[in-house]
Amino acid sequence: MAIQNKQMKLNIAHVWDISSATYDDKEGHGIQSEIEREAWKTLFQSLLPSGRLEVLDAGCGTGEIGLLFAEMGHRVTGLDFSEKMLAKAREKTSRKKYEINFRAGDAENPPFEAETFDVVVTRHLLWTLPHPDTAVRNWKKVLRKGGVLIVIDGLYNGGLIERKTRQFISDFLTLLVERRYPKRRQYPDEIKTELPNPYGVPPKKTIEYFRKTEFKNIKDLDLKEISKIQKEKMSFRKRIVFKPQSYLIYGEKV
Repeated sequence: MAIQNKQMKLNIAHVWDISSATYDDKEGHGIQSEIEREAWKTLFQSLLPSGRLEVLDAGCGTGEIGLLFAEMGHRVTGLDFSEKMLAKAREKTSRKKYEINFRAGDAENPPFEAETFDVVVTRHLLWTLPHPDTAVRNWKKVLRKGGVLIVIDGLYNGGLIERKTRQFISDFLTLLVERRYPKRRQYPDEIKTELPNPYGVPPKKTIEYFRKTEFKNIKDLDLKEISKIQKEKMSFRKRIVFKPQSYLIYGEKV
């Protein structure tokens, strides 16, 4: 079973290796404007303890969220299973002249001592994990007392007819304007069947993970204002399909 689980995670890493080339260009992934950057920072600052913090960006991808915390003056460690995502993150961080410690590793089981960090933050990660309950438990373990967990996730790739129709229209317009058909990298069925949340995690379920792990002062925040900023920067054909259902769940280790 352990060998099978390891192979599945390697397969997941391979998917994100391929996705790394265009990840920041996709709706809601790359931060596209200074207005959006400042909106994220303002939101995070309202949730964080005072002082210069040790931050773990779990499943850091190309480093977008970790960079925000570095810009805010915190010490950041980025952890990801995908080497190509990490290469993008290192290049981006070097270009912006910030120092972030990027490490290859399993975000479900972060390879750090207990009580190492003041903050664990994840974005667009929880739905990709085969064992999200284990991940939340391990994130709490690496937090210091008084530390906070911030999970940003949502509902993404459901099979709703409305979503499929909007996607078809967007793809058709891309074909007309750019003379190309957009490529998408999605999990193959053999991976999806092993995931409890292959189309995104409802906020109630994320809150359940927090409660089972005994986080306190749990908050459920929608991200409508940030989604509105993101949408304003998109082309018409991207705005057609962009209908975010994103949220932020916050909890404290007391």
